[in-house]
Amino acid sequence: MTEPPPPSPEFRIAALEAELARERTESSRLRSLVTVLLDNNPDGVTIADAAGNTTSNPASSKVFGETASDIPMSSWSQEFGIKRADGVTPYPLEELPLVRAMRGTHVDEELLFARTPQRPEGFWIAASARPLPEGGAVTVFRDITERKRLEEDLAARNAELAGREAEKSQLIERLRLAVEQMSTPVLEVWDDVLALPVVGVVDTQRSAQMVEKLLAEVVDKRCKHVIVDLTGVDVIDTSTADRFIKMARAVELLGASCIITGIQPAVAQTLVELGVEFAGLSTQRNLKRALETCTAKIRGETRGRRATDAAPEVVEGRRAKR
Repeated sequence: MTEPPPPSPEFRIAALEAELARERTESSRLRSLVTVLLDNNPDGVTIADAAGNTTSNPASSKVFGETASDIPMSSWSQEFGIKRADGVTPYPLEELPLVRAMRGTHVDEELLFARTPQRPEGFWIAASARPLPEGGAVTVFRDITERKRLEEDLAARNAELAGREAEKSQLIERLRLAVEQMSTPVLEVWDDVLALPVVGVVDTQRSAQMVEKLLAEVVDKRCKHVIVDLTGVDVIDTSTADRFIKMARAVELLGASCIITGIQPAVAQTLVELGVEFAGLSTQRNLKRALETCTAKIRGETRGRRATDAAPEVVEGRRAKR
């Protein structure tokens, strides 16, 4: 079987020219596509070749000004007043995202502050950069000034709300303490006599607060008599009655007497039905009766002391007469 003759030089040249034409057409199409993409990209795009020559799209001129493309990359930091994220520290040229990408570093969402003659108030940009395979690099950046302003406004509002919440919490705490003070008032109704009027429901936490405050006042005032008035308590169960009994015992351990007053008829009936007894504790009908009892004891103690103090003088007088 005979082999086909090799293609002639003219044929090979024609084939190469056709291939070259196709590549040129494809290259032109891709170039046109890239141009359309760059021109219509809302983000600024700057491409630098290996020699540092740059090309920018129209969006970059909107950010940095119409003459931005005429300024060499070596003058960017100075001409655009580029600062770090704090808005004060100058940004060195060698650390700009595009320059770092030309050294092979990938940069993502780097925050920069810039100021141009067209925008003297300054603006914020977020820049990302990537190295190119043939050398050079590309950077994409967008103006985030409005977003930055909204973030700062939101942070300021959050800080303001946090401050208000802190003030509200402090106010609630003060009100809570005030309510506790009002719900557990320890009154000095007479010399050496304290009264604890109890109103409402007495749970474990409140009873603990009552005991703590009452005992502290007994020690501080050095009183000898305590009246616990239950006129404002409409419901008492076994556990509540037990708390009052323990309160009275604790007062007595400090050297003061304790009188329970103001037990309502319905409460008394409930206590009897529950089998609760205030054994060993003094009870009175109301606060008035309890106060009369305390003052009578105080007057009796006073007379007793006076009689004791006067007894030696009487004995001495009798001896002198003899």
